[in-house]
Amino acid sequence: MPGDSIDVTARTYHTEYGTVHLEGETYAVTDRALAETLRGIGFVSIEGWSDEGAPTATGATAGSPGTWTPPGSVAPATLAAAAPVIASPLTAWTPGQHMILGDASLCAWNGTAWVAGAAP
Repeated sequence: MPGDSIDVTARTYHTEYGTVHLEGETYAVTDRALAETLRGIGFVSIEGWSDEGAPTATGATAGSPGTWTPPGSVAPATLAAAAPVIASPLTAWTPGQHMILGDASLCAWNGTAWVAGAAP
């Protein structure tokens, strides 16, 4: 619910509305949907929330970073594990667009397969 504060811990360096968060930093997110999105793309962990039992993503929507779908799913652990994930769009992603995998590496869709790194 908006307005509720959720404490999160950064799993990787990222920014949120222009504020830099370093790996290991704990900070409050006041929007539950944003906290769930940050968790879903692998940016943060939330104490008391477990990815155990959560489904692995079956889709990925391009962005910088993109979003794993369905909501609440977890990122594939590795590039190889991303193979069955359906990219959106199905055409090659534009420069800089990428996903963050469970091992914190980046991948992008080249129009036919997942490749390491951000889209060139």
